[in-house]
Amino acid sequence: MKTYRNIPYEYKEWVTFSGKPASGFNCNDKNLLQHVNTISFGTTTEEEMRLRIDDYLDNVEHYRYMTKLHHQGAAAYYAEKRASGDNYTGD
Repeated sequence: MKTYRNIPYEYKEWVTFSGKPASGFNCNDKNLLQHVNTISFGTTTEEEMRLRIDDYLDNVEHYRYMTKLHHQGAAAYYAEKRASGDNYTGD
């Protein structure tokens, strides 16, 4: 396990369905991602991982706002469906 700006992430290696080796970095830190509309993210390089961590930490208010908009949009979509008698949930 590695850390950057007190955010843990890890390097992983695996074999693809076609049998080729693959690798990358993964982060699923709940504190970092609490305002981002995801539970984990991956990058190909460690530099990309650090850039994403920087972005999430340095732009918390932006991600809070974007997540709020996402939830409002989903709520409006389902409210419109219910109002029209359509019980489709999108699931």
